[in-house]
Amino acid sequence: MAQYSIKDLENFTKIKAHTLRIWESRYALLQPQRTETNIRYYSDRDLKKILNINLLYQNGLKISKIAKLTEKEIFQRAGELLLQTDVEGRDEINSFIENILDLNENAIQESLKRINQKIGMERLYSEVLIPLLEKIGTLWQVDAITVSHEHFMSNILREFLISQITAVDGSRAARGKAVLFLPEHEKHELSLLFYYYLLKKKGYDCFYLGQSVPMKDLRSFVNETQPDFIMTSLIAEITTEDFQALFTDLIQLIDANKIYAGGYQLVKHRLDVPENVNVVQSIDDITVNVNA
Repeated sequence: MAQYSIKDLENFTKIKAHTLRIWESRYALLQPQRTETNIRYYSDRDLKKILNINLLYQNGLKISKIAKLTEKEIFQRAGELLLQTDVEGRDEINSFIENILDLNENAIQESLKRINQKIGMERLYSEVLIPLLEKIGTLWQVDAITVSHEHFMSNILREFLISQITAVDGSRAARGKAVLFLPEHEKHELSLLFYYYLLKKKGYDCFYLGQSVPMKDLRSFVNETQPDFIMTSLIAEITTEDFQALFTDLIQLIDANKIYAGGYQLVKHRLDVPENVNVVQSIDDITVNVNA
């Protein structure tokens, strides 16, 4: 079970620690546990609960009213609210959700192929898969979907992306070389695989290193291959110190303007992104702006 400090809860929920303490002391909405050394910590369940409380609060329910609800009622009301605010293309996304819950791999694969043939990989990723993954996250928040379901879908998407990468014609002369990697402790691979697909389609010779690459190994590989640029994605929580240290190390390997990085942590730590590093916020940042 994960353990979170109140600062971790603040980072995840964007609710100030001071507000969380008030909700805890005045309304008993959180009940932290303590380590053997008497340090307060919060559980995964606490994180889910506070996310749902904040959802209700942001939609007009007073905190004094929320405090009178049972935990089950909080989760139920938050779930109803989330399901009311569907995203564009909700029919396709809800169909995916149903098939995920039913563990229907064949139906999911057939849907991916059908939508890909209809609108192409770029639109499939941005208009369907990203909203789908976001919805899976919100459904996890209200206990409507489990981590196992999320992993089940992620592995199907991983295999699908790899099949699309393999299908790209790589026989023409390469425009340049790219190294794609995830730093240590980063295992969220789907965005990086999509970057790989776009770069290969654009005509680059790609070296895909995958998850949790130690910096010393990346350094050796970059020295050996001399790529035109490197690309990464940061989704998992990372401290400001580790974020800054990562980019300090990367800039020692290659010029800052040859580094492309995407993911939620680039938004969260935007003030710590070194000058000239390319932040990937949309498909255009790769299909239009990446040059050898």
